Amino acid sequence: MVRVIIADDEVRICQLIIKLIEWEKHEMCLVGTAHNGVEALALVEKEKPDIVITDIRMPGCDGLEMIEKIKKIRNDVEFIIISGYGEFEYAKKAIALGVQEYLLKPINQNELLKSLMKVITCVNKKNDQIDLEKDYVMMLKDDVSKTRQSFLNDLMFINARSYHEHRLCEINETYHFNFREGLFGVACIKIDQESENGSLSLQNLMDEMTARLTASIQNLVYEGEVVRKQRTLYLIMNYSSEQKNNMEEELNQILEQSNQMEGRKQGFVVTIAIGEEKGDLNGLVESLGSASQLVEDRIVTGRGSVIMPKHQMMDQAVVDHLYHRFSKKFIPKIEHLDLEGIERAIGAFKKEIEQVPISGAYLKQMVQETLHLYEMTMKSSHSHFSTAIEHENVLIRRLEQASSVDELFEALSFHITTSISAFIEDGSRSGLKSIRQAKKYIEENYMNQLTLEEVGTHIGFNACYFSSVFKKETGSSFVEYLSKTRIEKAKALLKESDLRILDVSLMVGYNDVKYFTKSFKKHTGLQPNEYRKIFS
Repeated sequence: MVRVIIADDEVRICQLIIKLIEWEKHEMCLVGTAHNGVEALALVEKEKPDIVITDIRMPGCDGLEMIEKIKKIRNDVEFIIISGYGEFEYAKKAIALGVQEYLLKPINQNELLKSLMKVITCVNKKNDQIDLEKDYVMMLKDDVSKTRQSFLNDLMFINARSYHEHRLCEINETYHFNFREGLFGVACIKIDQESENGSLSLQNLMDEMTARLTASIQNLVYEGEVVRKQRTLYLIMNYSSEQKNNMEEELNQILEQSNQMEGRKQGFVVTIAIGEEKGDLNGLVESLGSASQLVEDRIVTGRGSVIMPKHQMMDQAVVDHLYHRFSKKFIPKIEHLDLEGIERAIGAFKKEIEQVPISGAYLKQMVQETLHLYEMTMKSSHSHFSTAIEHENVLIRRLEQASSVDELFEALSFHITTSISAFIEDGSRSGLKSIRQAKKYIEENYMNQLTLEEVGTHIGFNACYFSSVFKKETGSSFVEYLSKTRIEKAKALLKESDLRILDVSLMVGYNDVKYFTKSFKKHTGLQPNEYRKIFS
């Protein structure tokens, strides 16, 4: 059972969440509730939950501060934020903290359940991985290659344990390596597909690259092993400072041969990024992170080269300023479902970004933040918006495989415009029904101080979108339609009753009799008392 804690300073919100979900049915166990950040921290330490559902603002310490503290002691906890605040800065900080789900109050049962199911999938994957790690020793087989690969996967990708306390000789004996005191580093080899004309598959090319790297490097270093992860190869190396230059020259030659010969012919181009070198085995994880970030620089510098560790020239303050300026223009375009405006904003941002130094990894991160910003803005502006899982999966693949600025921004723009187009199409199908509901609501409440926002909220539309759809379907603006409705009701009262003009004005929603008289004459060409004389 997945263990869940709820943290909210409002007792009724906690009670509502408890009632909304059939916990046991969905294999969840509610282990406690907290009403401030301090209580929540203590409860997390005591109950060790998998998921924490929390508000942002709470006494003691707020939700975001609490998440930061929990992450330091339990990095495996997943969070769902439920808040009355939809501001960009809250959302951005939540994303930076790794929060997957950010829901706005009032709480919608279906959205909450959908978010829980999504996070549970994540938790189950983590738990499955932990189970695999526990069975690590049992799974090791006699095959030397598999033993080496298992060790490196554990050390670098699962990172389940530290080997500081193990001597290299023990590791060498147990896992069949030849590690020595010296330098440790990782090279990341990325294979991008430029065209689909070749007959050689990506898997075949990766097999060839693995064999070539292993054969070429083994006599130049103490130890070298290639680990494959999806479309990427990682060359793990242990070498002396004297061997370093020869090793780098060999990697350059391998790259040249691959790109000049079969790689280019088959529609593939290879890029190699060499991570920062470290002085011990545990440093391989840092070197891997460095190489993985460096290889993303091919997005901005071009594919097909060896990328070495270098001083980062990127001015983050300038880049962040450009992004902030872009987001301020971008959000209103999303709220108004302005497809052309969105494409213009993205295009202008792309041009600005291309003029400043930026790392490929940071650019990718900004694109992903933009997608989160888009989804959160759509959810807060258009309550019935939901993202199609299949579209998300396609986008994730496109972003992972993007190897140029053009490809990255094309993936971003295509996903957003496709998503909004589908949303508009769905909206147009349900538009007539929604407008009928709006008209009925106006008919029943015209005598009150009705606003565009109130009627839009009643049918589940934000004000901007409701205004646009209402005019499209009725041919009148909301204000025109409301005025027309009120005047028609006033005409009936003037014909059928002896009520004073002031009373008629109040009964149809006008508090100012002078304004009522002016509006009545605008619609009928007559003063109210003149109309009564003629038609009563």
